[in-house]
Amino acid sequence: MGARFIALAALAVAIALYAGAFSVLNGNAVASSRDLVVRGSDTNGAAGETLDLMIWNLGYGGLGRESDFIADGGTHYFPPSRAAVRGNVEAIERFVSDEGAGAQVVLFQEIARGGPVNYWVDLKSSIDQALHGRDSVFFADFKTRLMPWPLAMTHGQAIYSTYRIESADVVALPAEDASIFGVKRRYASVVARIPIDGAAHGWTVASVHLAAFDPDAAVRTRQLRELLAWAEREYQSGQHIVIGGDWNFQLAETTFPNTTEDRFLFWLFPFPQDALPGGWRIAADARVPSVRTNHQPYVAGENYVTTIDGFIVSPNVAVESVAGFDLGFQNTDHQPVRARMRALRAPQTEQSER
Repeated sequence: MGARFIALAALAVAIALYAGAFSVLNGNAVASSRDLVVRGSDTNGAAGETLDLMIWNLGYGGLGRESDFIADGGTHYFPPSRAAVRGNVEAIERFVSDEGAGAQVVLFQEIARGGPVNYWVDLKSSIDQALHGRDSVFFADFKTRLMPWPLAMTHGQAIYSTYRIESADVVALPAEDASIFGVKRRYASVVARIPIDGAAHGWTVASVHLAAFDPDAAVRTRQLRELLAWAEREYQSGQHIVIGGDWNFQLAETTFPNTTEDRFLFWLFPFPQDALPGGWRIAADARVPSVRTNHQPYVAGENYVTTIDGFIVSPNVAVESVAGFDLGFQNTDHQPVRARMRALRAPQTEQSER
């Protein structure tokens, strides 16, 4: 009896210690550069004054056209099948191998390791393979710590560059109070600094993925303002700033036909133009929608679609082109966007002549 009591007491202590450690580690919503995973290559050099970029929210491989999602008003937490996820990931990898190869810097949101929400299909490994040999930086903004397999999840943002990433960082952003099974998301913008050949100041490229379901867009508005305040300081240091990704704000007015009820558009808010510092610009393609509603599987002409994925650039960056890809939301609920940027040596002079 005594031995049994001691064993039960030891088990209770172990469970209490585990629960406490789980709560502390997963309840911490502050992003840190210590959590960055940076990979470099000795063969990648400096960039030039023009930079080709692509952004894409990959929906963790689980949000193809057959999927709906409960947080958006749908009825399902999970994709329709593991076969559907595999098909999504294979198609994403093919597209990235083709179109991504033409982009010198690629920024992903919702890139994920294998876990329960994508039936343990490792999307990130597929992207690593498609963009093999590039410098890269990865940050898991949603990660379960001390969670045993098969429940562990690692989702986040990544930047892949054909040029040398000289330094990497995260810009910690305000968090939501909500958590998922006790795990809080660590909101951040992921930063890669890339030198420009022969120039004193290079490119600062940042990936963004703001909050989506905060009431009245209060949290994402705070996130936006803090991110742009950091970006203005980075610009004042001489860097050429390009921030790209999923802003979860409508970047351009669109009027694509749809039959979606207004109650499923609770997450949609226009971009607050007064948040932009002087001289900064939005680069987005209003001709091709970048996101669809997930209240139901995708049906063209029924689901609401609009543009929330794009770029914001500093005054010393010229936007030479920006174009979305219409993939019919076949393999994710977002569509990729390509852009070409050019570094301006004397933005103040150029602006004064306009």
